[in-house]
Amino acid sequence: MSTFTAQISGAPYLRLLDPPSEPPRERSTPSPDAIADLKYVSASRLKCWQTCRRQYYYRYVHRIEVPLAPTLYIGTQVHEVLKRWNLARWRGEEIGPDELWFVFCQNWDQDQLGQNIAWKHDNEEQAAKQQAWSMLDRYFAECPVAADENPQGVEVQIECDLSRHGLPPLLGYIDLVRGNGRIVELKTQARQVDPVMLAHQHETQLACYALAYRSATGMRESGFEIHSLIKTKEPQIQVTLLDPMSPAQETALYRLMDAFQSGLEHEEWIKSPGQHCGWCDHFDRCHTSSTSGL
Repeated sequence: MSTFTAQISGAPYLRLLDPPSEPPRERSTPSPDAIADLKYVSASRLKCWQTCRRQYYYRYVHRIEVPLAPTLYIGTQVHEVLKRWNLARWRGEEIGPDELWFVFCQNWDQDQLGQNIAWKHDNEEQAAKQQAWSMLDRYFAECPVAADENPQGVEVQIECDLSRHGLPPLLGYIDLVRGNGRIVELKTQARQVDPVMLAHQHETQLACYALAYRSATGMRESGFEIHSLIKTKEPQIQVTLLDPMSPAQETALYRLMDAFQSGLEHEEWIKSPGQHCGWCDHFDRCHTSSTSGL
């Protein structure tokens, strides 16, 4: 595993939030759980916060355990095999299809131990396993990264110090950084997504990666690639090329993190009704709660 320990440099951070139009309400001291959650920020936490603050509360503050969706398990297993494959390339090691298949099968069985995966029946698990390997097999055959290309980093751990801006540190992992400074994110998807929509959906995540990369290396990323493994009957590979983070996107990320920190401090667990409620693990709990309760 390679590690970037980042220090922020460059233009000063400006708080661009307008002053409140009315005095803030009196609030009690945040609960211990909420305070503990202020220790760091990550792309996944920010994305959850953007989706629904009530969902964030259930997942990260109250830490309610729910069955793992099969689609998420597939994505995790695909990611683990690709990590092993890319690490071998980074180290200059040879790794063939048979060894990758062994890694895949071993992880698939072992990672289910102690997990509550919402398989509807045994046949669903076998179908999911076959689907996951089919996507991997197609990606190995059509990988847009040349076999002899030496990555700059694989499963890069990021730790970005934001204390000078009054913000908690940014933590996370980057799937792959190519030798040319292009950041690669690996995704599994049910269908192809329009590139504009794909960029919009993952803007926060990619901006977090860009901020950490620039802080760690002192260089600007050359751009992004989203490698999508599509779960169609015949698996497909979609590669989406995106420009480096823009100044507007960087400012938006700082503002989001500032709002995130403020929301946690004030325990603003406001629900956000919408289409996403249809696949939220906490819908029943949220729907039956009182307007102001949890």
